Amino acid sequence: MTDIDQRVRELHEQAIIIDGHSDILIPVNEGKMQLGERVEVPAPEDWQPPIGFTGPPNSFGFGAHTLHFGPMGQYDLPRFREAGLTAQVCAIYLDDDRLKYPVQYGLELTWQLHNAVETNEDFELITTAQYIPRLKAEGKLGAILSFEGCEALGGDIRFLDLYHQLGLRIASLTHSRRNIFADGSGAASHEGGLTPLGKQLIQKMNDLRILVDLVHIGEAGFWEILELTTAPVILSHTTPTMFANSDPTVISPLAGAAQPRLELPRDQERLEAIAKNGGVVGLIWILHENIDSVVQDIETALEVVGPDHIGMGSDLYGLELAPRGLEDISKVPALTRKLVERGHSDEVILKFLGGNFLRLFEQVW
Repeated sequence: MTDIDQRVRELHEQAIIIDGHSDILIPVNEGKMQLGERVEVPAPEDWQPPIGFTGPPNSFGFGAHTLHFGPMGQYDLPRFREAGLTAQVCAIYLDDDRLKYPVQYGLELTWQLHNAVETNEDFELITTAQYIPRLKAEGKLGAILSFEGCEALGGDIRFLDLYHQLGLRIASLTHSRRNIFADGSGAASHEGGLTPLGKQLIQKMNDLRILVDLVHIGEAGFWEILELTTAPVILSHTTPTMFANSDPTVISPLAGAAQPRLELPRDQERLEAIAKNGGVVGLIWILHENIDSVVQDIETALEVVGPDHIGMGSDLYGLELAPRGLEDISKVPALTRKLVERGHSDEVILKFLGGNFLRLFEQVW
């Protein structure tokens, strides 16, 4: 074993590792997998879609493989164990075709997470920050329930109390579209901010100690939330380097054609504002070319916001979109190794792997 191997192993023995975003509850709810079982997905080049397959409505430029499998083969309990993970944030997200019965669908996803906890003895639902060091000490795994957009409330903020009782601890108001609470980041060329109901929702989230996630919110809403919130925030999955704000498109690695660029807040002013708020920025893996590109993201964020405000927000969704070397969550040790090789201190690495998220959870929850 080399000195670097030894250091990586020792870091993972110490580290509380928290990943800030996954959509894995979607294929679980579709009956395609169980969270407790390791899933192997065929490589995109070895797979042909079923005859007549179209997949769900697709506004993200995804290929057929990604539409069919989504994040399967990238997140499951066996892979969490290989990663050394302590806690995985599992999101409730509603595609457009699920908006007709949003509360029912949100509860279905919530049930799936509770069911996974009931059927896997070393897996727990995390509802308080104190659970996390205990899970680490016992060698167990945990999940944190989040909203990626509050559509699952069905427009009634009273239901936030119910979701909170069911374990909800993190929530963003929007995904990219407009909803009853605010404009998402891709809602319109001239984005609006929060509606009166959206402002009430932020206050209620603060009252319930639900951590506010700024991901996918439009710029006007971004600044309004930072003015309204009485607690630190997170931006659970973003990238400060991949797409320049001046670039109107991103070349899809799937189709080789221009697609609307991902509208995640990544400019320096907003990242600095999150740090000033005391918050944490989760760095994504999806769409990066390789592990070195992810490391570049981490190092850029270190320069902009400093070591106390960075975390991991992998957001893997399909093998076609995964970086080489970080194809699934089990590859966290490879990322740790890269950070060691780049000369980062143990303190910085431990904060990135989960220490900063844990500090925020302790403060807000």
